[in-house]
Amino acid sequence: MHLVLLTLLKDARRLWPAVAIALALLALLARTDRWRADPMIGATEGWLNLLLPMAWACLIALAVLEEPLTGDRHFWLTRPHRWPALLAAKVLFAVLFVHLPAMLADAYILASRGFSPIAYLPQLAEKQLLLAAAITLPAMALASLVGSFTHFMLLLFAVAAAALFVGGGFRSMPLWMRPPDHLRSDLTILVAGIAAIAIVWLQYRRRKVSVSRVAAIAAALCTGTLFGYVPETFDYRLRAALHPAPALSLRIEQRPLEPQRVVGTLRRDTVAIPVALSGVPAGALCHIGAASIGLRAPDGQSYHNIPFPAPNQYDKVLFAGRVYRFPYDSDDGSLWLTLDFPRSVYEKLKNQHARVGGQMVVTFYRKGETTWMPLNRQVFASGVGLCSAAIREDQWTAGRVKVLCESPRDLPQTTRVTLAIPQIGREWHQRLRDFGNPTTGPHWAWLSPLDRANTFFNISDPRTRLYQYYMEVPLEHVDQAKIGITPEILNGYTMVNFDFPDVPLNRYHVEPQTNR
Repeated sequence: MHLVLLTLLKDARRLWPAVAIALALLALLARTDRWRADPMIGATEGWLNLLLPMAWACLIALAVLEEPLTGDRHFWLTRPHRWPALLAAKVLFAVLFVHLPAMLADAYILASRGFSPIAYLPQLAEKQLLLAAAITLPAMALASLVGSFTHFMLLLFAVAAAALFVGGGFRSMPLWMRPPDHLRSDLTILVAGIAAIAIVWLQYRRRKVSVSRVAAIAAALCTGTLFGYVPETFDYRLRAALHPAPALSLRIEQRPLEPQRVVGTLRRDTVAIPVALSGVPAGALCHIGAASIGLRAPDGQSYHNIPFPAPNQYDKVLFAGRVYRFPYDSDDGSLWLTLDFPRSVYEKLKNQHARVGGQMVVTFYRKGETTWMPLNRQVFASGVGLCSAAIREDQWTAGRVKVLCESPRDLPQTTRVTLAIPQIGREWHQRLRDFGNPTTGPHWAWLSPLDRANTFFNISDPRTRLYQYYMEVPLEHVDQAKIGITPEILNGYTMVNFDFPDVPLNRYHVEPQTNR
């Protein structure tokens, strides 16, 4: 124990400038997160969510490299350092200068936002385990494999670039449109953490550099393949196996084409096939999720959709397809299978009968308890978290009613929000997470201890409004409004396979929006 404390004090004395920088970045991030009342993070917080983990990784690496594990000419090898004591000193350094400050910052944010840190200790501890598996252990493993901090930085930037590329930190689409692939992410982090533990153990106990480097390369390939190439619907597939729902089938329905109900795209041609689900139990509620769709032309040419292309790459996609319900917040809305093509591709296919098939996700759910609140109030909504509603001014309308919910636990994937004015007998419906993030820079606030989501209701004022919004709330009655928060509890999943062998594409064609 004496050697552990001596090594720890020596590292803290030599590395205090790096410790101070990491603590300053953490304090800035905590302050920014504490005052954010919006799920859309700003550029400062977005970049801090990238820079702070890198600062922590560098700090841990500097501590490990105080006694490098590669080579046999280092001064510390001549002293009586037993490997358990040396490893314990490095782990204790990470706990004191990374995990403890991070946990205190999270507790400060929770307390500032109206949550008791004591009540959410399991969530705070779970986040520390996530940081250990995603940052602390991999940083220790990488540092144990190199002989200098320069080599570590090269590896760190390579790993960070790869993680940012496959993690989608810059995507801005509404979150409810994406599958909840937490399981895929958790498995990736778990594999990385286990591999890092094995490498650290090998290096500190045996200093098997060659074996450890081979293990590190294998782990990197495994985690990269798992996260980068496993389909985004993997989480749904596993959930469908563990929590099966009734078997369903998708059929083409004979109903007239309604262009106003089809979400077309600019400068692209859309084929909208009216479809319907068969086998849904009476009274059951379900959502349409991600779909993998393929199209095969008579000449043998095949096209496959990318379920979630990056926004800046959509115009380059040769084939995009999805199944969706219109209106999306209606349980009995009409279903459409849409196929989007660039004009050049559609001109080649329009007079052909194509084979369209694939697999789609359907999630069954039930409505939870509805919690009602007036404007300018905060309430704890059952099954959701702390929710508030207030009028927010903007440059386009007289204002919008903003509804924000936040919780140290994960918010439900879908939560209905109702604005009701009983005096005039009208209701407006939205759902949390139905707005993307229009800001530039990274959008992934993964270090925040809070999960936040919001939605808006536009207010109509005939005297000042600039644009006519769909379904606006009358200004003269908005002070009488009450807000209902209803979580949707998912309780079943099914994968629906479909195959339509003879689809005349020109029969279901919808003109591009620019031609309407």
